[in-house]
Amino acid sequence: MDWKMECTNKNLTGRLDEIVKKRMEDKNRISKNFLSLILNARESKSVSESVFSFDYISAITYEHLLAGSATTSFTLSSIVYLVAGHLNVEEKLLQEIDGFGTHDRIPNAKDLNESFPYLDQVIKEAMRIYTVSPLVARETSSEVEIGGYLLPKGTWVWLALGVLAKDSRNFAEPEKFKPERFDPKCEEMKRRHPYAFIPFGIGPRACIGQKFSMQEIKLTLIHLYRKYVFRHSLNMEKPLELEYGMVLNFKHGVKLRVIKRT
Repeated sequence: MDWKMECTNKNLTGRLDEIVKKRMEDKNRISKNFLSLILNARESKSVSESVFSFDYISAITYEHLLAGSATTSFTLSSIVYLVAGHLNVEEKLLQEIDGFGTHDRIPNAKDLNESFPYLDQVIKEAMRIYTVSPLVARETSSEVEIGGYLLPKGTWVWLALGVLAKDSRNFAEPEKFKPERFDPKCEEMKRRHPYAFIPFGIGPRACIGQKFSMQEIKLTLIHLYRKYVFRHSLNMEKPLELEYGMVLNFKHGVKLRVIKRT
């Protein structure tokens, strides 16, 4: 197994190096994707090339692609698990996905942002209930007062994102799975504090791969629900036992029955 992983890692690294080299040679790049922006910064007069070396760019490209694999897979599992237990949500979700077009129509980035509003609500609600990164840390850059406490410069501050997402002051009946609470027209959504739901963090230190992750999750769910629906297995533990660490995890996984749609 280690040999297979090493070979796979070597092939992936080699492929990413090829992509980086090709983009470096293209001096007329107009795309504003992640890699192009880094290369444009590297070639700007304000940044030395030594700051963004070839090895460094290849490394962060690798990290951007793979660092979120565990968090994304957990989020997908939680979404499918929750939808399987709420058939009214499933019905509405299937209507939206089926209404987009035939199975051979692949949604592009614009489609993912604009054509699946309910899917977006379902994903956000699942991420609220099962916040994959329940804690994030920040270091104060200067002395600051928060909630009556004076924090010196250099103090580590932990944000409990999972607790924020279950605060009944921002989310009525926080333990219930209600995707509609993320509908922009929902009164609860309108009066909610903007930082009540920040699964990717906030500000310049927010998760670097959040847009990529959301696109990946949406595409995966669209392809899955075009062909299948899911039901809870009788062999699955209830309630699910969670494993807490730097990221959240289902201790014994999620067991589901896969049913092909007709």
